Parts: sequence; structure tokens; C-alpha cells
Amino acid sequence: MSPRVVLLAGLEPTGRAGLLADVAAVRALGGQPVAVPLAQTAQGRTTFSWKAAPPGVVLAQLTAARELGGVQAVKWGMVPGPAQLAAASAGLKGTGAWWVVDPVVRTSRGQLLSRLSARRYLSLAGPRVMLTPNLDEAGWLLGREVPDSVEAAREAAIALLAHGFGAVLVKGGHLPDEHGLADVLATPERVRVLRGQRLVRAPERRGTGCRLASALATELGRGRTVEAATRTARALVVRYLRTGHE
Repeated sequence: MSPRVVLLAGLEPTGRAGLLADVAAVRALGGQPVAVPLAQTAQGRTTFSWKAAPPGVVLAQLTAARELGGVQAVKWGMVPGPAQLAAASAGLKGTGAWWVVDPVVRTSRGQLLSRLSARRYLSLAGPRVMLTPNLDEAGWLLGREVPDSVEAAREAAIALLAHGFGAVLVKGGHLPDEHGLADVLATPERVRVLRGQRLVRAPERRGTGCRLASALATELGRGRTVEAATRTARALVVRYLRTGHE
């Protein structure tokens, strides 16, 4: 099956992150990307700016896309504000698709990308919604600091799951873990610590979170289990970090 995946994110023209990175990940796994920009962004060495997409255009693009075929999964990335959130939610109503929510509120340099509150992000929770925050984003969503430890990441994943998500993956790329990389995957059934080799990331290879979330959406839309989808998505990111290609 080739799942049709709606990608909601900011357009960063070089494809290092954002919408074009999402498209690359979906295509690498044999999915059909439907790219809907919620914002236009400019992110260079010193230049940074963004402009939100008109809500009416977002709704029209999603409506048109659904007229041309079904939707098996949705990836939420940069959502600049409540108007874009409402328009996209309206355009996706009734799809029954899996959602993967990557709460991108700041760039890796700390620049603000969204005016959404934590409460708004948490309102997207549902049994077929997977949340993929890093440690800083998990702390922001919970309104408290999450220490840099595997146990703290585990507790954060459980606390976020309690908001009604079907699954939570707390990304531990910066955890000081002696065994290498450690992500925490929480579902209503159990909580797992997923180990992996820590890789040195070249400065130009950004957008790993975008690619991970888009790969997750593709595999969930294909009908894979959460754990199987997570294994495939993590492998795609490893391949990208090693080779520069998905």
C-alpha cells in the first residue's frame, strides 16, 4: 500500500528542514505526499523570518486534495497560529487518519516559529494521534523542566500520554546516556526505551525531527503498528545522518 500523507509544515526553500524534508521522507518510504504549507520561512545563517499562510488558502488546499483522493495519515509540523490550526483541522475533519504531531515551536537556534500555546497543541490529542516532542518541547508542553535523563524522559512520556494521545515518542537525542542514543516510546500498553547508536550530525543535516515524524506518519498510514513504524522511522533518520539521503 502507498499511503497518501498530508504534510502540514513551514516551507523552508532549501529543504534542510520543514515541508520539503517531509516530502523527501514520505517519498523515500513509498508514500504519496500532499504538501500544504502553513507558513513561508526564510532561515539562513543570519536571515530569519516567516509569514503565516492565509487560513482560507489552507482550507481550500486540503479540500481540493481530499477531492482527489483519500488521506491515510497527517503530519503536523510548524503551525504558526490558531487560525492555521483551525483551518487545517476543519479541512481534515472526518478523515479518520492517523495524525503525527511534531510540536515545532522554535528552530534549533531558538527562534520562535509558532504562536500556539501548549494547551492548543495538547488539544490535538486522540487515540490515533502520536506526539513526537524532544526533551525541551516535552517540558514546554508539560509546563515544567524535564531533566536530561532517561528516567525523566520516561516520566514525561507517560504524563503526555495521559492527555489522551495514542502514543508519545520523546526524542532523546541530547540525553547523556552511556549506551548511546535513547528515545522513549509510550503507548497505553507499555513504555519502552529505544536504544541506538549516537551519530555525529553534519551542520547541514538539519530537519531530523521533520523526517522522523513524516516517516512515522507514512508507516502508520500504511497500517503498521506504532512500534514497527517507529523502528522504520528511526532507521530512515540514521540513514539520512550517515549519507545525507533518505
